[in-house]
Amino acid sequence: MRRLLAAVIAVGAFATAAFVVAAPATSDSTTIPFQARIGNIFGMIPPASVSSSGAIANSAPASGSLDYNGGPVMTTNSVYAIYWQPPGYQLPSGYADNMNGYFKDLQAANGKNTNTYDNATQYYQQQNGSTQYIQDHTTFAGSAVDTNALPPLDPVNCPDTPVALTNGVGNPPSTNASCVTDQQVQQEISAVIKQKGWPTNNSTEFFMFTAPNIGTCFPATVTEEQNGVQTTVTAPLCSFSYFCAYHSAYFDSTVSPNNQIIYSNMPYAAQTAGNPVTCDLGSYPNGNPSDPEISVTSHEHNESITDPFGTGWWDSNPNDSAAGEEIGDMCAWDYGNLYGPDGAQYSQTINGRHYLMQLEWDNSTNGCPGSDASGNAVPSHPNYDIPAISLTPSSGYATAPFKITGQFFAVGDKVASTFTDAGTTTNLGSSTADASGHTSLMTKAPGKATPGTAAVTSKGSSGSASGPFAVLSP
Repeated sequence: MRRLLAAVIAVGAFATAAFVVAAPATSDSTTIPFQARIGNIFGMIPPASVSSSGAIANSAPASGSLDYNGGPVMTTNSVYAIYWQPPGYQLPSGYADNMNGYFKDLQAANGKNTNTYDNATQYYQQQNGSTQYIQDHTTFAGSAVDTNALPPLDPVNCPDTPVALTNGVGNPPSTNASCVTDQQVQQEISAVIKQKGWPTNNSTEFFMFTAPNIGTCFPATVTEEQNGVQTTVTAPLCSFSYFCAYHSAYFDSTVSPNNQIIYSNMPYAAQTAGNPVTCDLGSYPNGNPSDPEISVTSHEHNESITDPFGTGWWDSNPNDSAAGEEIGDMCAWDYGNLYGPDGAQYSQTINGRHYLMQLEWDNSTNGCPGSDASGNAVPSHPNYDIPAISLTPSSGYATAPFKITGQFFAVGDKVASTFTDAGTTTNLGSSTADASGHTSLMTKAPGKATPGTAAVTSKGSSGSASGPFAVLSP
């Protein structure tokens, strides 16, 4: 499994990617370069393997950074899970329990800076002149098993029943496979929300998990370039051939006249018979087919937190190779350090349980924590952010005032800061990490500071960080 993951990462995180689009496209040979966002569909994850008719040419991490585009984030978030298994379709035993357990574990670990979700706490929204940082705070609000029948097949906008329909070479085709459009997914989410009386607001997300052999497509109009000629192509883009999952938001006045409904579309990720592409890397740390679903769920969840409506944090520089990408896209299929035996490897431990979850982009270091610039795991760095500090200013004379700003500490951690130069350590004071794990301390250089480079260190029970302070000669 360690070799498999390494091979996938080498070809599979995100500068550009080309896939043959499921028919009907404008021609049998039409390819549409992979894009993480198209229209109102955000944070798409491409299949992790190379198909026989198209190549994935990705790199992790991508070149670029996340930009704040002025819109809201989810400073805290609540999650509802919907498991859609219509008559004739069935999710595996324990699937929903394992998924629900994942969300419950996230809730149990709120604010502890012990997993990759803590990385989102560097991102913020600006409202009414104030800056509000994201908190590492998830609430699992509930789940429902949805047994409603599938809607009528839309053969124009949803022509791609799952590739698993073939049921493997030499086997009789499955008669139990279908496809739903993005619009039909939205309609089903709304139906469940109304049936359950669930609330909708700008900090609540609904995850739609569909049973095996149910594909998903959405119509897209994109511009492609071949041999220097740009052509506008309209075609359905479908799960298993173009994406593994995505997130978005929509209005439904019958549910709420004021709020958009934030959701993620989560087709069944585990490998199925006859499927030549995969969203499943073959590692099951909890021994259940929901394990690969958790991998792509963490991607979409972090992206929804930082960019719920497409106006939050994403790379809006068209000159970047990562243009259009979000916090998860920038590190897609990059897991950093792996632990455990083959077939059950994991990258994160949350509330005592192991999960295989990708890294999330860190703007403060311009990379994926736990990996180097080439996407290779860095053994000395965990897969979540360790505390970090910045000094403003970072130079001055003895007694000069400066500010120590910290991030990625555990919520409520009492963080003490010291100043060390010429072998002498001076206490500067302490501050307490707020609900987003940030600290702030106004202090000053010691009166007896020696000219040269001193070390400022901030240490709490959740970790420590250091930064240089240049003491100027009088």
